Amino acid sequence: MEVTAVPASSAPRSVVVNDVIDNARFNSFFGTSFAICLATFICDGFDINVFGLVVPVLMKDMKLSPAQVGLLGSYGMAGMIFGAFLFGMLADRIGRKRTVIFGTLIYCVFTGIVGFTRTPFEFGICRFVAGFGLAGLVPVLIATVSEYSPRRIRATLITFLTSGMAFGTVIAVLVSMALLVQYGWRVIFYVTFIPLILIPLQMRFLPDSMALLMKQGKKEEIGNILKRANPEFTPAPEDKYEFNVFNKGKASIASLFQDGFAKNTILFCVMLFVNYCFIYGFLVWLPKLMTLQGWSVSFSLWFALTYNFGFVLGIPVYGWAADQYGSKKVLIVGLVVTGVLMCFFSTLHNAVLMSFMLFITGAAQHGMQGAVSSYVSQSYPLSFRSTGMGFAWALGRFGGTMGPIVGGLLLTYKVSVPMNFVTFGCLPFVSAIAVLLTTDFTFSRKGEGAGGH
Repeated sequence: MEVTAVPASSAPRSVVVNDVIDNARFNSFFGTSFAICLATFICDGFDINVFGLVVPVLMKDMKLSPAQVGLLGSYGMAGMIFGAFLFGMLADRIGRKRTVIFGTLIYCVFTGIVGFTRTPFEFGICRFVAGFGLAGLVPVLIATVSEYSPRRIRATLITFLTSGMAFGTVIAVLVSMALLVQYGWRVIFYVTFIPLILIPLQMRFLPDSMALLMKQGKKEEIGNILKRANPEFTPAPEDKYEFNVFNKGKASIASLFQDGFAKNTILFCVMLFVNYCFIYGFLVWLPKLMTLQGWSVSFSLWFALTYNFGFVLGIPVYGWAADQYGSKKVLIVGLVVTGVLMCFFSTLHNAVLMSFMLFITGAAQHGMQGAVSSYVSQSYPLSFRSTGMGFAWALGRFGGTMGPIVGGLLLTYKVSVPMNFVTFGCLPFVSAIAVLLTTDFTFSRKGEGAGGH
């Protein structure tokens, strides 16, 4: 789609900004923004796995019971609940760029400080604050890639963005395998100071949201971003920038329950609650469950690695499928497959078969998370997308606080290890039902939302 400047003597041209981006080709502008978001997203994956990986050593060092570990694992998620609520709304008001920078700073500093703590109370406080910052990253990064990506490959890019979670978990496992046994659990948390180097890159290259720029009247910056996104577009001083009908609206919590969005908002919260309960509960307790079955700490870390490395299969397959068949259909299939594989895994005892099944299950789970991000992000208008995602992710994080607690209670009441896996494996089926009941509001090929919004 070629868009050229209008001569100065002609009438002002109306430019629909999201249409210019939607019809662009993938280029270095999109690639750079995506790479920075992906690198930042890795922090979430590292955080999900790092606590569970150090649990066997941490329990001995601080003399903790399974129930105490479950509560300790939930502190970070509790911080994420408040952070996601606040940061989601802030991103639609002060800009996603500032929100991402602030969240990265808080998460890296306070997760690194965890390594210096001496008591469970200090540990929990630092994890709470770090979780507060991390919660500001995930939904805002997804919203950013959703806005700044060509429409034809949007679902693929969002799905690949969530591979940052898998990369982060793999990094956490590799770091733990290399350092945990020899140097202890504290050094694992020191690693999180390294991502502070992302902040200068975020400040330099990450574009801010169009809604904020339009609100601030920064026409020149809008024109420059559109030109970088779509070189066929040539801005003119007389241009009037606007959103299409679907993307108009005010960013507020109330907007999530108006104009037909209420049902989806509620169901998204249910889905994310159950998903995070499954993900955090399973990943936190996987190494410990493996040691309870007689495997060594090193072998339990290997099982965690094979599970998380499944992203190399799941992410590309789900990304392609989401663009071909729609994120909703792919998400439902992914949830059902994840649940079935988890229940089947509970029957295995051979190390090779267990490793293979964990790899396939990890592929399904990581791909499913990508489909979640794609479906939810494209179900809200640009004007309050960050608010919608922040709200859904915040309530969903309640599930993350419950997951480690559920696992701790199962062990406290001496539920068998196979039944632990079956219990967590049932959760994706509940989530699939919630998705089935949603209305698909994702963008049509014409760029307007379903239902006329």
